[in-house]
Amino acid sequence: MMKSVLPFVAPFFVFTAFLIVEGWCPDQHYLLYVPKTICVGAVILWYARSLPTLVPKAPALSVLVGVAGVMLWVKLDPWLVHYDQPLIGRNPFQLYPANEAWALFAVRLLGIAVVVPIMEELFWRGFLMRWLIKEDFTTVPIGTYTPLSFFVTTALFAVEHGPEWPLGAIVGLIYGAWFIRTKSLGSVMLAHGVTNLLLALYCLRTNDWHFLSIVAPPHP
Repeated sequence: MMKSVLPFVAPFFVFTAFLIVEGWCPDQHYLLYVPKTICVGAVILWYARSLPTLVPKAPALSVLVGVAGVMLWVKLDPWLVHYDQPLIGRNPFQLYPANEAWALFAVRLLGIAVVVPIMEELFWRGFLMRWLIKEDFTTVPIGTYTPLSFFVTTALFAVEHGPEWPLGAIVGLIYGAWFIRTKSLGSVMLAHGVTNLLLALYCLRTNDWHFLSIVAPPHP
């Protein structure tokens, strides 16, 4: 059982371990993102042969789903999200010299647009959504729907996004519905990746970096 679980959960737990470290030293986010992206990406590649196909079944429509996701994320943010804790901005161009900032932002872009969508979708919809249906989750076809597995997975996906959980819930519902419709991990990964890519580019274009922020640790 463990052998079948690890390809889906190991990247997520490596990523989570780095998040804990970032919580201790949030000002080093961009520097820590380099080893985080490399390590999580390496774990995904290590287990790649044990994974189902990640080729999108509907690439063009998946891109459109991703565009819809980022539009909702940006437009609904002022209406749905109230930041009770301060957010630490992640503008690398205020933290590092220009050449270094561009290099670090490029790694951040690679991580958020490629590594993160693969890692998250492997865990949430590749593993958890099926495991909630049956403990031997590999016997559950990709994209199988039950109300419990769908809504629990969506709720936990939303909680993962911290103060932005209302946005995570809405976009998570869209990703989940697309996953069930296409029965393809690759399709939902592509949609997720497009959303993340465009969100990062939006931050760069508008110089509004709060979408790439972390909640500041509480003061003693």
